[in-house]
Amino acid sequence: MTIPNQINKPYSTSNKSDFNTCQRILEELCSQTKMRYGLIRKKDGLKWGNWCVYDYQSQQIVDKNSDTYVKIYQEIRTGFSPIYIDDSAQCTVDQWAHVLQEFGLKSYISYPIINKNDAIVGHMSFMHAEPVHLDRNKLETLLPICSDLIALDFNTIIGLNNARSALKQELSYNKNRELILTALAHDLNNPVSIVKVISQYLVGSVKDDNQKRLIKKIEEASFRMKGMIDDILDFSSIRLENKPSIINECFRIDTVIRQILSEYEFLHHQKLIANIDLPTEIRCDQHKMGRAFANLVGNAIKHGDPNKNIEINAFIDDGQFIFSVTNDLIFPQHMSDLSNLFEPFTRGANSKGLGLGLFIAREIAKLHKGTITVHLDNSKITFKLFIRQISRGLFHDIYLS
Repeated sequence: MTIPNQINKPYSTSNKSDFNTCQRILEELCSQTKMRYGLIRKKDGLKWGNWCVYDYQSQQIVDKNSDTYVKIYQEIRTGFSPIYIDDSAQCTVDQWAHVLQEFGLKSYISYPIINKNDAIVGHMSFMHAEPVHLDRNKLETLLPICSDLIALDFNTIIGLNNARSALKQELSYNKNRELILTALAHDLNNPVSIVKVISQYLVGSVKDDNQKRLIKKIEEASFRMKGMIDDILDFSSIRLENKPSIINECFRIDTVIRQILSEYEFLHHQKLIANIDLPTEIRCDQHKMGRAFANLVGNAIKHGDPNKNIEINAFIDDGQFIFSVTNDLIFPQHMSDLSNLFEPFTRGANSKGLGLGLFIAREIAKLHKGTITVHLDNSKITFKLFIRQISRGLFHDIYLS
């Protein structure tokens, strides 16, 4: 007997690992019974499908469905009763003998797979073209155990498939939520930017102190909103981008840093001590790197002691570009655990942000093949962004991925 050459359609699963347990069971049973083919069918409601077809001679799962097997199974199966046929020529049931001889078979075993609720959930069959002496006592010990194992495996596979389906659906929902959030952030970005610019203009032209204070509050609120929108856009772009791109442009990052510092000093009226020594252009994504700098400086302003200066350093040292921000904490005891600072949505005490700033800064560093470290010394905390540089002052080609 040979399995006809038909295109295989795996039963309700696309993962080959789902068949590992059944393959091992069929392999062992074929070895014990001396049968060439071992086959398992699985019941799903009222429908039956081929689950696993094993060829002991080739020691592998046969990637073919077998109409031959289905016909033999339908003609011989008898519900809960096992069937053992050593030699079809001596079979007392003429119908069984006829169908086996029709397909060139001499020996056959049929055994139901029963679950814990005593319901048939599948079926095992073994067949060979030559007569085989079957040890009934041995089989009546092995087959019930194997039947129970296969029933458990079926149940496990159903659970796995349900989990896969739920995960696939959740990933789709999650991606759609991020796309909607990104679109919303884009739509809000322009009007918030306009409010911010107008409030900055008005605060310089209005003379009444009460009106100035009100305009200043509008300016500060719009600045916070703009920062949150930028964080959402950066967060979404980091999660949705999956195509690598090459960074091949160089920029004077010192100019970017000074612009960011001037904006923060103007808005928050806090002294930022800058030590910038960058005599050369740096190869990077200027926009993304600017966001990383802004997030690190903004984090220091939000969570630092407003009565203490913030120190910013930017320089080249030992083949690396380093950008560091050091500030004093009001409650350093609250920062005893630094392990989750860079996780998304991690917010500090009394924070009004989304908790994305440090996460985005770290991801931007990673996109540039760099890192960010954090060090706490008593009340002072320092964040350092590192990006490797080649000896002649320019960075290696950097691939964003």
